[in-house]
Amino acid sequence: MKTFTFFNNKGGVGKTTLAVNIAAYLSIKFDKRVLFLDADPQANSTQMMIPEDQWETYYGDGADKTTLLDYLRPLEDGDASLNFSKGPISKEENRFNVDLIPGHPRLSIIEDILSDAWNKCISGDLGGFRRSNWLKAIITHYEEEYDYLIVDVGPSLGALNRSILLNTDYMITPMGSDIFSLIGVSNISNWMNTWMATYENAIGLLNKSQEKERIEKFQLNLDISNSPRLIGYSIQQYVTKSFKSGRRPIAAYDRIIAKTSETIMNRLNFLIFEGLQEEDLNLGDVPYLYSLVPLAQSNNAPMFDLKRADGLTGGQTSSVKKYEGMIDVISKKILSNIGEQYGN
Repeated sequence: MKTFTFFNNKGGVGKTTLAVNIAAYLSIKFDKRVLFLDADPQANSTQMMIPEDQWETYYGDGADKTTLLDYLRPLEDGDASLNFSKGPISKEENRFNVDLIPGHPRLSIIEDILSDAWNKCISGDLGGFRRSNWLKAIITHYEEEYDYLIVDVGPSLGALNRSILLNTDYMITPMGSDIFSLIGVSNISNWMNTWMATYENAIGLLNKSQEKERIEKFQLNLDISNSPRLIGYSIQQYVTKSFKSGRRPIAAYDRIIAKTSETIMNRLNFLIFEGLQEEDLNLGDVPYLYSLVPLAQSNNAPMFDLKRADGLTGGQTSSVKKYEGMIDVISKKILSNIGEQYGN
């Protein structure tokens, strides 16, 4: 099972929409077995997949549906193991055709626990290592059941996202066409450079303080030389401005877009997957489709799978086809960049 994380320090770049639609496309069109993990405390991916009238069963009093919080609850109790008593939500319960581990607003509390675990981890503490590597336990538990684990995270440069990227195979960075996305890339570069070096040093401390046989009992990432690896970025197209002469692009936005590739190559070069060239990393442009996003959200459906029964009008049909074509290109490029084949 390969793990992909969609991540940018800048919000509002269409990251979650892209992540859930890529996941659905890989499953529906390429017949891949996909597990989707919503690790954003805002639970936006979950809200896109699960109808609002079911949210009470996930988050209300007496909720009986499993969320990521249930997996991590032992950490709240001071334990370093995870709770696997219940499994993910079946793909039969959503139109995205992916099994889902829903997010939960209380993940923000887990953030504090993981921050404390990190402080212990970097001093070589085994318990701190185990808590910081919680995603490794999930990957190990489900690795034979799925082809891909796709993770959506929030824009935070905090302990939760660090623990996820620590055990991510591949990172995809959706970008906006504004200067704040470029600043976000620089932030990611500084942050990841720092904690990866710190973790590398912590591995040495752990090996000195613990016997090898004891360390090997647990699912820990003790070699971060290949995780995570950047395999691409997308660019969310901007909204053109209206003038008397009609709608036209803003030159400042075009200049930012032109700088995107250069910024990625310069700032995230230490993360780029071996063998990928500059042109490989550009997965494609994501069109700004005014009416399709709310329609997909209200129907809890992939944008490329919207139908007339969902309220799709004749004028929107071409937009759906355009979006499906874009998702097809990006999905195939993602698989190509990691050396895998696709079904069609």
